[in-house]
Amino acid sequence: MRRLIALFAISALFFAACGNDDDSGDETPAEATAAAEEPTPASTPAPVDVSPEVEEPEADDPEPAPIDEPTPAPVEEPTPIPIPTAEPLEPPTPIDFSNPAFSSADKLTTAGLGSMFFGMTPDEASEALPTLWTGGPEDGTPRCYLLAPANGPSGVVVTIFNSSIERVDITNSAITTRSGASVGSTEAQLHELFGERLVVSPYADGGGNSIQYVPVDESDVNYRVIFETDGATVTSMRAGRLPTVAPARPCT
Repeated sequence: MRRLIALFAISALFFAACGNDDDSGDETPAEATAAAEEPTPASTPAPVDVSPEVEEPEADDPEPAPIDEPTPAPVEEPTPIPIPTAEPLEPPTPIDFSNPAFSSADKLTTAGLGSMFFGMTPDEASEALPTLWTGGPEDGTPRCYLLAPANGPSGVVVTIFNSSIERVDITNSAITTRSGASVGSTEAQLHELFGERLVVSPYADGGGNSIQYVPVDESDVNYRVIFETDGATVTSMRAGRLPTVAPARPCT
């Protein structure tokens, strides 16, 4: 038994010695081992970029549309202010009151008397004659009133209806119609002058007649010349437009 143990021990020593000789070629040189054991140098840290990040637009995003600048409005030139001249205005020509507004040269017709025509305003007639008027709305209603020329003659009265001259009444024998009829003419003379164009309407009391001259022209269908008589001669006459001329007294 002791012999087996001794033999096993010798065998073990022998194999141990052989193993050391085989491994000699695989051993790492001392220098290599020392090099491997040197510490790895620390890497230098990369610099940190502290600049602000710029957000890059995505490739699929459309470009923003350009903003249209508003077109400035054209500057208007200021309107020059007219400078008043120092020249005085011409005063109106004074009316010569020694001359009457109407005379025997002015004839009564269905259109008017002389240069005064039905449809004129009082101001227009005043310039055409010329004259100034007496009377006014205080002598009647604002819609219908009477005027008379300040420079005469007497016996001429103008009726204003709705702001225009619509009628003239005459009792002055110096003023005649174009055919020559006037205050003082006889009924017989009227019939000789106008014939069938006269329409006679007797007064209800039998004291005279109202005799109308009716124009034949269609343009004058609304105009009349009317003679009032005492049954023999003309006491007054008037002319104008219907309906203002129809009543015996104006503004009634």
